[in-house]
Amino acid sequence: MNDALNRRSQLPPVGAVIERDGPVVRTHYGTHGEVSHGPLPEGDLEALVFRQVEAFAQRTEPVVWPVYGDARLAEILVAAGFAAEPERAVLSCPIGTDTTALPVVGHDWAGHQRVAELAAKTGPHHRPFPEFLADAAHLRRSAEVVLDGDRAAWLEELGEFMVVGGVTDPGFATRLVAHDWRLAGPHRDVRFLLAEATGDLRAAFEAAGMRAITAVTRYHLPSPGEPARTRPVRRLLAEPEHHDIWARFSGEFAFRPGTRAFPGITEPPGSATWHVGDLDDPQLDALSDIVHKGLRESVEPGEELYWLDWHHVGYRFDPARVDGTGPRWPGAVFPDGDYHSYLTRDLRLGTFGHPWEETVCVFGDLLTRIDPELTAALGNPIRRSEP
Repeated sequence: MNDALNRRSQLPPVGAVIERDGPVVRTHYGTHGEVSHGPLPEGDLEALVFRQVEAFAQRTEPVVWPVYGDARLAEILVAAGFAAEPERAVLSCPIGTDTTALPVVGHDWAGHQRVAELAAKTGPHHRPFPEFLADAAHLRRSAEVVLDGDRAAWLEELGEFMVVGGVTDPGFATRLVAHDWRLAGPHRDVRFLLAEATGDLRAAFEAAGMRAITAVTRYHLPSPGEPARTRPVRRLLAEPEHHDIWARFSGEFAFRPGTRAFPGITEPPGSATWHVGDLDDPQLDALSDIVHKGLRESVEPGEELYWLDWHHVGYRFDPARVDGTGPRWPGAVFPDGDYHSYLTRDLRLGTFGHPWEETVCVFGDLLTRIDPELTAALGNPIRRSEP
């Protein structure tokens, strides 16, 4: 059972990095870190814990380490400087049979904001709602956000378990327990509901038919320095911010999508456009490396970039915190199937990739920095716009 409770996806959540050290899995979010694991070795457990402490300290991340009834591990964590939360019961039961539809929020931004308000007034929750929401793209269709008036809950599927991340009102417990989570296609393998709770919420879950199967205590270790407040990469889809950057880009550059609309924008003064449709793999790699390096050098310290993909998920990210030991650089320079753009928030520099013309336009101070390198790697641009 502990293995199932500790199991996490092999793919890292958005803006996170997953590392392994024997049985231990570290998830580095950039803002904090989490530990999960299966059975631990009998010997050298202190050394294993010390390595995890060092790994998170190098990234200046506070750590959360859940412990399921392992007294020896708990003792070692306390000796290493961890502090314990109050113990919480882990409860489970078979999923219910009620086929009444639950009010699922889906991608409704206003609904998410309302759930966030409710979540901030309650708790602590097994999985804080902001973290759950940040991982929604990673969880794909296995995540559910439910909002019924002033009651909310968020859940995620882990194998045969539907795991309750949080509940804002104990009165909602009965409905969650009674619901048949197999009604939605993605949850057809779910057999059990799983929750962590204490106090009134535990009583409500137990009254609804759940039973305690174990207990968990979360141990916290602060960061040795000031941790980052935001993840290196954040996903954008239904957020007003995503609509805003697209609207401003379309207005500023007269974006005109179409299979025969060449060029697809009014290319700004001082820009250059290269044909990239015939590039081989080494040239494509060179294109990405040159553009990424130029973007890092062109932005101010701490300034974030956008990567936009027409009609698809976009990202906002800190170019100084991706690649290397951080998460992968989001997006792509090459317009593989749709319009791709790297942009600063003020649109002063960036790229525009046209999938049907098979071109990449580079503009602003970015072009000033990388024009000679791109020309050496790709040949002369097919057109230039005079400053």
